Amino acid sequence: MLLQRRVPLAKSVARILRQRLRTVYADGGRLPSEPDIAAELGVSRGTVRQALTILEREGAVIRRQGSGTFVNPYFLRIQARVETAYEFTDLIRQSGYEAGIRLISVARGAPPSDIAAALGDAAGGEALMVTKLFTADDQPAISCTDVVPVDLIRQPYTDDELAAPIFQFLDRRCFQTIAHVLADILPQVAGDDLGPLLDVPPGSPLLRFDEVGFNSLNKPVLFSRVYYRDQYIRFSVLRKKM
Repeated sequence: MLLQRRVPLAKSVARILRQRLRTVYADGGRLPSEPDIAAELGVSRGTVRQALTILEREGAVIRRQGSGTFVNPYFLRIQARVETAYEFTDLIRQSGYEAGIRLISVARGAPPSDIAAALGDAAGGEALMVTKLFTADDQPAISCTDVVPVDLIRQPYTDDELAAPIFQFLDRRCFQTIAHVLADILPQVAGDDLGPLLDVPPGSPLLRFDEVGFNSLNKPVLFSRVYYRDQYIRFSVLRKKM
């Protein structure tokens, strides 16, 4: 099992375990002991403990002193968590579909004023704007326009690279890693532009996310405007009583 580079080790282990909850432990049950998980993944027991703490905070597992760590069966009913920043291909596969990406357009220029304001000084007057369509079983499911300030790009690139998830481009060509994402969630109906792109009649309801991605220094390095078809992607949140 490959651990993602430039991702904190505990988060990478949590990602692996999270995937297993939906496959190996789809019917619930108890996870192996911390030493067994650590030995299998080649990490320390402390790293595994941190990863399980992440999953416990999400509500994915229940830890019982003296008994072990158990899968929360209600967590497995959640298709997508609204507080998690996914790569869209992973999100579509997690929802039970075959994922695909179509590059729709690539442009450079001044971003719209609201996007420039969201990026703050990082906008620099010019940005790379990439629109992609993500498909579920070859059907339009997600439309996304990513905006990256040009002054963050450190290496040459080809348009073919932009068809991949934007996080890969930020890592390889901008030397930037997203630490956290701030998202505004807005209702919207499809207009004459989004309707044909997402293959829905004008006036159809869509879920829109306006997201700003921040690096570890809390600097905005990415803006994404995302539209979801509810037919394919349904978000949930597991709330805890305070």
